[in-house]
Amino acid sequence: MSHRRLHAPVPRHALQAPRLRRLVVALLGGGCTALSCAAARAASPVTGNAVQQLQTVTIQGVAYGAQAVRLPSTISVLGRRDLTEGEQQVNLSETLNQVPGLIVNNRQDYAQDMQLSIRGFGADSPFGVQGVQMTLDGIPLTMPDGQSQSQTIDLPMIGAMKIIKGPFAALYGNAAGGVIQAYTEPAPQPAALRLGTWLGAWNTRQTTLIGGGSSGSVDGIAGITDFRTDGWRQHSAATRRQFNTVLHWNAGDDNRYSLVFNALNQDAQDPGGLTLSEYQSNPRQANGLMLQYDTRKSVRNRQTGLSWQHRFDAADTLQLSVYGGTRRITQYLPFSGSYPSSAGGVVSLADTFGGTRATWSHRGELAARPYTLAAGLDYARENEFRKGYVNNDGVQGDVRNDQFNTVDNIAEFVQAHWDLTPTVALSGGVRHDTVNFGSTPGVGAPPASGTGGGVHYASTDPVVGVLWRIDAANRVYADYGLGFVTPTMYQLAYRPDKLPGLNFALQPMHLHNSEIGWRGAFGTLHAQAALYRVTTDNQIIGNTSFGRTTYSNDGGTRRYGVELSLDAQLPAHLSTRLSLNAMHIRFDGGPNNGSSMPGVPERQLYAALTWRPPLPSAALRGFYTRVSLLARSRVYVDAANSAAAAGWGVLDWAAGVRQTHGAWKLSEFVRVDNIADRTYVAAVVVGDSQGRYYEAAPGRNASVGVQLDRSF
Repeated sequence: MSHRRLHAPVPRHALQAPRLRRLVVALLGGGCTALSCAAARAASPVTGNAVQQLQTVTIQGVAYGAQAVRLPSTISVLGRRDLTEGEQQVNLSETLNQVPGLIVNNRQDYAQDMQLSIRGFGADSPFGVQGVQMTLDGIPLTMPDGQSQSQTIDLPMIGAMKIIKGPFAALYGNAAGGVIQAYTEPAPQPAALRLGTWLGAWNTRQTTLIGGGSSGSVDGIAGITDFRTDGWRQHSAATRRQFNTVLHWNAGDDNRYSLVFNALNQDAQDPGGLTLSEYQSNPRQANGLMLQYDTRKSVRNRQTGLSWQHRFDAADTLQLSVYGGTRRITQYLPFSGSYPSSAGGVVSLADTFGGTRATWSHRGELAARPYTLAAGLDYARENEFRKGYVNNDGVQGDVRNDQFNTVDNIAEFVQAHWDLTPTVALSGGVRHDTVNFGSTPGVGAPPASGTGGGVHYASTDPVVGVLWRIDAANRVYADYGLGFVTPTMYQLAYRPDKLPGLNFALQPMHLHNSEIGWRGAFGTLHAQAALYRVTTDNQIIGNTSFGRTTYSNDGGTRRYGVELSLDAQLPAHLSTRLSLNAMHIRFDGGPNNGSSMPGVPERQLYAALTWRPPLPSAALRGFYTRVSLLARSRVYVDAANSAAAAGWGVLDWAAGVRQTHGAWKLSEFVRVDNIADRTYVAAVVVGDSQGRYYEAAPGRNASVGVQLDRSF
């Protein structure tokens, strides 16, 4: 079969909530900042969905729709229905593409994680997530170097996700391209147990068991998830096993504790990308080198976090959070790594990481108007024991690299929100980060390990914004701020001059970030729009150097964009959701001056239509059916724009139903992805040194699932 045109990355997913409700999520996990707390207080009560404020300054809540958040920033909130209804609940690509400005690609390669970017930040990441801060129940998933692993988020247990874009993302630290906060669903009331499973093509299936409840002042929820697939592509089988639990307890009226623990075991073959000719001849194949060297990756991740919150009085609250964990990664690459200057074709990482946050929050009045002030300290550290070995056709050989690498980040921050008038509010803050990298060769390390050394980065980043409440349903806002993104340990790992040691000449990117936006409602239509401009210096890009990808600074970038989202309740029990973003990202200076940012489609459209009739039959109660479209423009594969994957549009369909019998509830769903059976590229491997840029997407495929709930 031949394919004359390439089609860019596509994750699949379906649309969510048929009706845009004024969503308020009371999320009581670790770390409340002044921004999130101010958002909770500013959310006006709504009938039937009012914020439950146990302690006002500790609730992280966001409302949207007519009761939009008063924080002057672009924020999107997805509730549990948005994240789970009719979805497989495996990959963030299923649902996050409905957020304008957020691009998530399912690479059909579980060894490399999702390819995720916000307004272009993180688009060229070869694996994992870069340039974007991620948290789970208030505990960081982002290491102090700015690298995150999205697989740690166990989607069947997630109750809400919040996405923060624009200048205020800088107040969360390094990797200031955006923020994604995930929260485990609250413990069920009354106690309940949920068992769910689904089956799909290529022997793909997932089973989840979740239970929780409360007793007195203690409540908790825990769950295990088992995912397995033989993979659509050759050499792409994977297994993933996860455990996640969250426990809350109150010690009187003024003290609240939260304990979070999650574990991930994942083993995945790595099919890698394909050259153009390979893709055109057979998009399901893997390159011969991937088979010869048995490319694969195993991950073992454990993380625990504890948060204590103490209210001194009605105005002052202290919150302390500590977390720590371990991560073990073994990855087999598609080459031997046996030559003298090589660091090996097998990478073995043994990491320990941890950190702490202390935040003091105060509420008061200034000029007879209420304000909130918060100040705090963050500290995070990662110790990485990195070894490299020869890859003897899939068997670990002699040691070629032995390093002990460290990175730590200490930050001080102040944030404030002040209701200047009944209709105008000011928000702002400043954060100072210091990030230190160090490397020491191991005892008896081969020459490829280098001589060690270190580098120090620091940045002070202020942010300010104003929000004007025009009326009860419409708000406009404007904000401006600075931010920075340091190189990750992976980007520092290899020098472009072929000499051993880390690439300490690499500099961080500094951001100048501004946006204006509007949130409003007209009857049953709810909308949000934003215009933004971001400039960066020291843009980090990948290069081919002696057959290995290395990184350098290439001038800067200019980023302009517009984002629009609409939700509407239509006649005949129909509802619709539409999101559109257009991004113009160009290199400014350097050898690629004027070229487009690779890995980023300039336009993305998401549209969905849901029908949810009020059927009288008990057997069909809760029925819904939904069709959704995801469309993108072309995507360049490298900074020189030497080739591109063409744009595409893909239709998905899902339907489900629910039956309730006393304490029992049974739910079923069926979905079909890529209804038109399009052939297209799911993602591009940006700047691949061997020209293997293209990662293909599956054709038409179906899955069916069932879930059984029991309340006690």
